Amino acid sequence: MISKTTDALRILIIGLGSMGRRRLRLLSRSFPDLFLAAVDSRADRREVVARDFGCPVFEGFEEALEKFAPQALIVSTPPEAHAPFVTEALRRGIHTFTELDLVEDGYDEILPFEESGSPVVFLSSTMLFRGENRWIADNHGRAGERKFYNYHVGQYLPDWHPWERYDQFFVGSTRTNAVRELLCIELPWLIKSFGGVTEHSCLWSHTSSLTLPYPDTCHLLLRHSDGTTGALTVDCVSRRAVRELRIDGEDGMIVWKGGAESLHFLAPSGEEIVPRQGERELERMEGYAEFISETPYLEELRSFFSMIAGERTERLYSYAEHLRILRLADEIEKEWRKQ
Repeated sequence: MISKTTDALRILIIGLGSMGRRRLRLLSRSFPDLFLAAVDSRADRREVVARDFGCPVFEGFEEALEKFAPQALIVSTPPEAHAPFVTEALRRGIHTFTELDLVEDGYDEILPFEESGSPVVFLSSTMLFRGENRWIADNHGRAGERKFYNYHVGQYLPDWHPWERYDQFFVGSTRTNAVRELLCIELPWLIKSFGGVTEHSCLWSHTSSLTLPYPDTCHLLLRHSDGTTGALTVDCVSRRAVRELRIDGEDGMIVWKGGAESLHFLAPSGEEIVPRQGERELERMEGYAEFISETPYLEELRSFFSMIAGERTERLYSYAEHLRILRLADEIEKEWRKQ
């Protein structure tokens, strides 16, 4: 058994791809009292992490459970592999933090643990921890009681992970495709802001020459329960990474281009408010789009640890809510999946 002289929480990160290394870096920098270990089946990843972070690294999950005895697990594997690790950890009383889910595998077993509250079950939804998104959720009424939005999110798929082929990680699969991932990233915060989707229609297209088993572009029209209508375009074609939102109403306009200082409220009088200007963010991770801030990734980890410590019981997002998002994504994908 690996031991440490302090009572530090033992955290095991499984999966040492880009997200696993991001979590490990944030944890080692911002929570120096934690005792960290990692798991990955790939020797090259284990070697890099052992060298750069100096923590125990294991080839197999069972070996790590036996020798490291973690109190919390961070699951950063590809989405289709989440469920076995999460469910096994929960059965053993280990708190779990899981990256964004794209499939509902294991939910029948996970949901009762979430309802019981013990151990802590935490599902990542990073956009809900962004300051700009929280401001929009709280202040979109400034644009008017009735309003509509246009929102475009996209990036050329080979640029997502430039260090590996786009068809050799999970977005190459129809089940966990790139457009579905973008929908599952954006829909939770849009629904938190404007309410559930009561109507939707969409158009799918193949816009690029990428060799993909699914369409690369989705134009989606939505009506939310608060009456707001929206046009959402998600794609993996745009050669320049884009996140551009405009909310229009009789009382003003909200414009956001993905970064804190790009968020503006424009009043009919000509007054311009930049509510997030000058706020300090963590440095960005090399290889990611310029509007991908590290801060919300850190904030959701803080929220997870607060729940473990019993300092907060109310969760910002849940598996139960995400199950509804996954089933909405299934509905949206029905058109091209019939082909």
